[in-house]
Amino acid sequence: MRDSEFIESELSRCNKCGYCMQSCPVYRTVRREAEVARARNQILQVVTQGQNTLTREMLQPFFNCLLCGACTVDCFGKVQTKELMVLAREAFHAQYGQPRIQRFIFRSLLPNPEKLKKFVRMASLGKQSGLSKVAQSLGLLRWLNPTLAAADKLVDSMPREFLRDRLAAMGFVDAGDGILRLDPEHATGPKVLYFIGCGTNFQLPETGEAAIRMLSLAGCQVIIAPNNCCGLPPYSYGDVEAAKQLAKKNLDLLSSIDFDLLVSECGSCSGFLKEYADLLPDAKGLVEKTRDLTELLATLTLPKPVSTGGIVTYHDPCHLGRQQGIIEQPRKLLVDAGGFELVELAEANWCCGGAGSYNITHPEMSREILARKISRIAETGAEIVSTACPACLIQIQSGDRKRRVRHVIELLAERQGLKPK
Repeated sequence: MRDSEFIESELSRCNKCGYCMQSCPVYRTVRREAEVARARNQILQVVTQGQNTLTREMLQPFFNCLLCGACTVDCFGKVQTKELMVLAREAFHAQYGQPRIQRFIFRSLLPNPEKLKKFVRMASLGKQSGLSKVAQSLGLLRWLNPTLAAADKLVDSMPREFLRDRLAAMGFVDAGDGILRLDPEHATGPKVLYFIGCGTNFQLPETGEAAIRMLSLAGCQVIIAPNNCCGLPPYSYGDVEAAKQLAKKNLDLLSSIDFDLLVSECGSCSGFLKEYADLLPDAKGLVEKTRDLTELLATLTLPKPVSTGGIVTYHDPCHLGRQQGIIEQPRKLLVDAGGFELVELAEANWCCGGAGSYNITHPEMSREILARKISRIAETGAEIVSTACPACLIQIQSGDRKRRVRHVIELLAERQGLKPK
């Protein structure tokens, strides 16, 4: 198993105290000892010490983890269980092989944006034509792959146009080599390279439009490059090599462009981009330039909202709040630039169960974890639920059809009067 020194160092600090039990959403849902950090780490320790070999029975404890990182917060030794589980998954795949569909997505689709676009377009057409509903009713998706059925149920519809399809109409001009540029009338802010994530491009283009308009409002010159996926999906499933290849492609591309800051409105993308130096030693410069959009906007001067009022509550995405420590900025933006009344959400940083594609690979567990989040939201009496991660937004929307569930940036753009032209 690779990174044995890191694994040994982390495992040596786990004293099996059980404090991780109180913060693990999976354990609190199923109440099984095998589903808590100390148990997962104990299994891994037995393997690394040669007392046992990796077995297929270890698939569940290794892959059921949300990778939310909550256990580390309550751990006295600050054991990085999330990273340990990634390495355990990598070792499991090395011994038993990786699912073909997973390898195809991570190694063939994600590194090829045009091919990925064609596949997502097919799914979009299925949604728009109603064919996916027919397939659901006949059980065809579940027959092909159980996770496809779960994925199809998450969203009611898909956009007819992806975000990248809308950029020309937004005023972007071709700067050569696939680079697009949008210059505001009064450029007083930094030169920002806006990183378009997969979820925003394919499922939430309105969020991306809002992000671009907010950057322009703040006086930023906006640059867009033909980047590929940030690499977090394969990394989360233990395909570290695929994650490295995606990171390398992005690094090579972005390093050739002149910009001040690399920005994403997706808490997962911005969080993983900030970890590139752990995968690629020469990525330190890029990491230092990376910001989450809420992190950046909180430092810039924004106008007062054109309208005020309305009660909103906010859910902290794991990759934004716990990982990056960006907690106050989204809340301050909602109040100051959005004019909302903010009602705090109990357990605001409790994972919603989305966790990237966890809601697809573990649909039942994900729904149970989400139920806890939805009940907390109901307690606030808020009319609107806001968050700052596309995966969290889609997950919460799937469980709460009564309230408006919107990205922070969308709400800000609405309150600033920034509507599509």
